[in-house]
Amino acid sequence: MVATPALAVRGGGPVADGTWGFVAKVNVGETHSCTGALVSPQWVLTATSCFASQGQSITSGAPKTATTVTVGRTDLSATGGRVLPVEWIHPHRDRDAVLVKLSLRAVGITPVTLGSAAPVTGDALQVAGYGRTAEQWAPDRLHAAPVVAGAVAAASFGWTAASGGDVSACQGDAGAPVLRTNGSRAELVGLSSGSGQGGCLGAAADGTRGGDAVRVDDLASWIRTVAIEPTTSYTQYAGSLTGIGGYDFDDNRDQAVAFDYTGSGRLDHLVLYRPGTQIVFIVKRNADGSYVPVFSSTTGIGGYDLKDGRDRIVAFDYTGSGKLDHLVLYRPGGQTAWILEHGAGNTCKAVFHSSAGIGGYDLNSAEDQIIAYDYEHSGKLDHLLLYRPGTGMARILRHSGATFTPVFASADGGIGGYNLKDARDRVIAFDYTGSGKLDHLVLYRPGGQTAWILEHGAGNTFRAVFDSATGIGGYDLKSTADQIIAYDYEHSGKLDHLLLYRPGGKTAWVLKHGAGNSFTAVFHSSAGIGGYDLEMAKDRLIAFDYRSTGGQSHLFLYRPGDQITYVAGRALPPVRVVPVTVTPVIGPDSIVERFGYPLNFPHAFAGTSGQADWGTDEAEARNFELISGNGGIIWVSCTASPENGVGVIKVFPGLLNGETEIGEPHLGVTAVCFKVLGSGGWVKLRIPNVYEVQGDSRSPGAGHDVDATVVNVSSGAERTKRVERDESEQFGRTDTTCDESHQDYPDNCRETLLELRVVS
Repeated sequence: MVATPALAVRGGGPVADGTWGFVAKVNVGETHSCTGALVSPQWVLTATSCFASQGQSITSGAPKTATTVTVGRTDLSATGGRVLPVEWIHPHRDRDAVLVKLSLRAVGITPVTLGSAAPVTGDALQVAGYGRTAEQWAPDRLHAAPVVAGAVAAASFGWTAASGGDVSACQGDAGAPVLRTNGSRAELVGLSSGSGQGGCLGAAADGTRGGDAVRVDDLASWIRTVAIEPTTSYTQYAGSLTGIGGYDFDDNRDQAVAFDYTGSGRLDHLVLYRPGTQIVFIVKRNADGSYVPVFSSTTGIGGYDLKDGRDRIVAFDYTGSGKLDHLVLYRPGGQTAWILEHGAGNTCKAVFHSSAGIGGYDLNSAEDQIIAYDYEHSGKLDHLLLYRPGTGMARILRHSGATFTPVFASADGGIGGYNLKDARDRVIAFDYTGSGKLDHLVLYRPGGQTAWILEHGAGNTFRAVFDSATGIGGYDLKSTADQIIAYDYEHSGKLDHLLLYRPGGKTAWVLKHGAGNSFTAVFHSSAGIGGYDLEMAKDRLIAFDYRSTGGQSHLFLYRPGDQITYVAGRALPPVRVVPVTVTPVIGPDSIVERFGYPLNFPHAFAGTSGQADWGTDEAEARNFELISGNGGIIWVSCTASPENGVGVIKVFPGLLNGETEIGEPHLGVTAVCFKVLGSGGWVKLRIPNVYEVQGDSRSPGAGHDVDATVVNVSSGAERTKRVERDESEQFGRTDTTCDESHQDYPDNCRETLLELRVVS
């Protein structure tokens, strides 16, 4: 009797876009992969076994292997939802369940509701996961299947397919949520923990169907204790009366700017400078909370002397990398503009410098201001907006090569209807729509009660999406001291709130953009913020990434001339979590995806070969090894037809006298060929005597660039070559000896291919 192939954990098939956005894909480096469920904005519940191999213990704390979670993305190849690093894990003592803390809060994705009652035998349930199917190693789309609860124990229960179904949990489905549904409402009652994997890709077709799950209906108290959420109040995280990181803040001219010094994508360094004195520091936070300088100078920075009291610094994305890892230094009224990049060690060098303004903007007024801005809605602050309050002058510059050119210019008409005719006018970039892009402009007039928000439209046009002559969100803007910054109140990585404060007036508000063009206060105080009193007119604050998580959700407050520095952020409830160490049992029914190449792998890319199986057993029969991968590159026939101009990557082993042939006959020799199925695909293997690797492009612009890593058989040294999509690269020349003095070394040595990895 031939068993019917199962549809893995999804007898019901692919899940529609926008459904069950709380289901998460968990990737533990390139060693393990699982499914999980978002149970609060910053916490995912999944299987503890996802983080361990047999015999390994798991302890509360940072994961041993860098881990990412994708959530809110039914189709993993799409761009919705969030992809976030994991900063902390906490396993349950007695169950295969672990709480995973994300680096940022996945605001906008609704967490799953936790069921309060255990399933009962016969209950109709659904199982949803990103694991293997009968045909797919690494499905891009979430799948789900209707199942029925089986026997229910104190901490677990079994499940089988609903009537007429054929369902198994497969590798990658560990931690997959088991849901009780009622119409559009779903509640979490279990996490998939094991299965016979019958019919799953790489498993026996006649294996046991169904699966086992860990109960979670009685874990609500544990989850609430661990998965704490920030309160609406603010508290002090750090403070000093003697400056910070060796910088004394002993001068009224002192300024601070958040900066991505390491190119990490995080604004977790502070640039501290004193215009007119040449003093500049860059400081970072240590693990113990102290700050140390990574750069300090009394002669300026990168050749810019900082000798003028008008000098100002802003962070900027000069290369379009999405990182604010360059500094713009400019002298309003002095026509000087430089851009610096961080080089080796603590060096900085100029990539642009001018004494005649920038991009046609002359910087000839002491009133001139510069901000970085996302003009193209790209998520990159790679344009500069320059304006001269009181005159109506504004210009937006695009960087290309070593030049800046205007994409918007107004000599005296302001921008988008806002006239910029008052010397008090100020402009900041803002994420008005919660898109993660600072592609709107807030223009405001302290003391004049005026506030506008502009959206960039077609061409170089702007339109107001908000305008008011009575302040914003209840904040009146009646004082000339008022300041506004964009702020990540939700710790989501998005600067989609506005923080308004009145130095010398002790006032601080945080506004949230609501329905339409409304704003409401989520925080307001007339006694400062987080213990900092804001009672001096010279008080200033900036948002920065205090914990190096990718979100500017903390505030650096300082009082120049008085040496006072302070870090404030939203308060967390008291933590009552006791660290836990467990050793998960990894049995033969484990459904953690461990990326082992499938033993049996039938697929649709057999071409004219007539070969039915493309798994590890068949590879061994053809004298090479397939070891592991993520399903993004798979072994296929060299005769597989091109699709949309993309063919196969061809690996040609050298034919050595007296040695066995490797792969399949192709073009008069033999070859082993691979199909790219995913942009981040990789496969680890061993193909001996590799001579040439050929790209997969079959028409201009199509195909993939890959890195091919080989090992020298004689020396054991590894090297990697980039194989461009429309090129080929040669490796070991097996007809000569491996002589280091040979002009072609190491191409004259026998080499074994170890890995192929897609880079673009």
